[in-house]
Amino acid sequence: VWSEDHWDRPGYVNGKRDHLFVKPAVNGGGNCGTNYKFTLLNCNRPHGRAFHVAWFAFFACFIMWFAIPPLMVTIKKPKCDADADFCQPQGACSISGSRTQEILAGDYNAEYTDWSEYTDKVYDKILKDKTCAKCYPYQKGNGKGCGGIGLSKNQILVSNVVSVSGTIIVRVLIGPLADWIGVRYTYSALLVMFSVPGFLASTVTTYEGLVVVRLFISLVGGSFVITQLWTTVMFHSNVVGLANATSAGWGNLGGGAALAIMGAVFNAMKNGGMTNDQAWRRSLAWPPAVLLATGLVAFFFTDDCPFGNYGEMKKRKAETQAPAVDDGSDLQGGAEPVSVAGRSLKVAAANWRTWVLFLVYAFSFGVELVVNGNIALYFSNAFDLSQGDGGLAGSLFGLFNVFARSLGGWMSDKFNEHWGV
Repeated sequence: VWSEDHWDRPGYVNGKRDHLFVKPAVNGGGNCGTNYKFTLLNCNRPHGRAFHVAWFAFFACFIMWFAIPPLMVTIKKPKCDADADFCQPQGACSISGSRTQEILAGDYNAEYTDWSEYTDKVYDKILKDKTCAKCYPYQKGNGKGCGGIGLSKNQILVSNVVSVSGTIIVRVLIGPLADWIGVRYTYSALLVMFSVPGFLASTVTTYEGLVVVRLFISLVGGSFVITQLWTTVMFHSNVVGLANATSAGWGNLGGGAALAIMGAVFNAMKNGGMTNDQAWRRSLAWPPAVLLATGLVAFFFTDDCPFGNYGEMKKRKAETQAPAVDDGSDLQGGAEPVSVAGRSLKVAAANWRTWVLFLVYAFSFGVELVVNGNIALYFSNAFDLSQGDGGLAGSLFGLFNVFARSLGGWMSDKFNEHWGV
């Protein structure tokens, strides 16, 4: 059990952990050479548990946030109508039907009795026709067959823009909320509540429904703020840059993982005999389930900070101390706030450095969100890749987070060590 007796033991300063990947080994023995011990996989409460739950929760949020783009090749397809008259054996889209003759024009051959007698290029004209495509619920391929909700290019664009809009609002509000009620309550509530629109995504049947669901899903982007707050209160200033960057980078890794995994899950569903419509809907069901489970783990098995949970700390402080002066110094020093949630926002907004970071972040992470939301469909359209291959190629962009952000955090710690910035 973590107690005040442990706050200044080797590897900790005032209760905060001063290492992430390795720490000096006791008596010179360790598993990372003779003088260091590998500690990254340590999941002990409160520090190790908070770090790993933080990055994994952020990772799960990113997967759900960007689970739809790698499936957009299928979702944009027209709705199926296999029972319509034009899809019947003697209907307009049959091999001898009027619509088939119109589409194929000079390629049409009345003597053919099976589609296999046509070349793939000619057959593709039927599969991509807006009317006849509705007769092929199992057909894979970009622009072929049916099973989506019927989206135009402009509708896809609007949907992608909306999918990153909600995070702007929630990130402003969720920081003060976490200051007020604690990281554990805030993170658990976010994960559990916003798993609901994730589940609803698999039920949408219209463009309007998709836009609304993606707007609410984008609110999980607030998980970044809580992740950074959590590692900040758990790790000492000499390593907090590396801890923040690693937890955020491994969380962002979920964007790349979503692009790679969702296409593979869809293909597995298809290989199991599902239609396009069934496959993409079931593929979207597992990310929110992971989010829900992670929310429960965060609530029952983690702590707000090294010194306990905020609720307990406030009770102890109220019993032993007079009310603190409301001058904002406690927030700037990194201590647990004693006043209303909005104070942290006020202090941050009054500091010019906040706005410099705002611009830097907008032109870095903001671009990353746009790329993650569009790159899979772009590769599929521009290079005629399958849905799975387009997502896999696009995933390479997000997967660089496995090391790139940690590198930036390490550099930040070094700058702070030498120049105080």
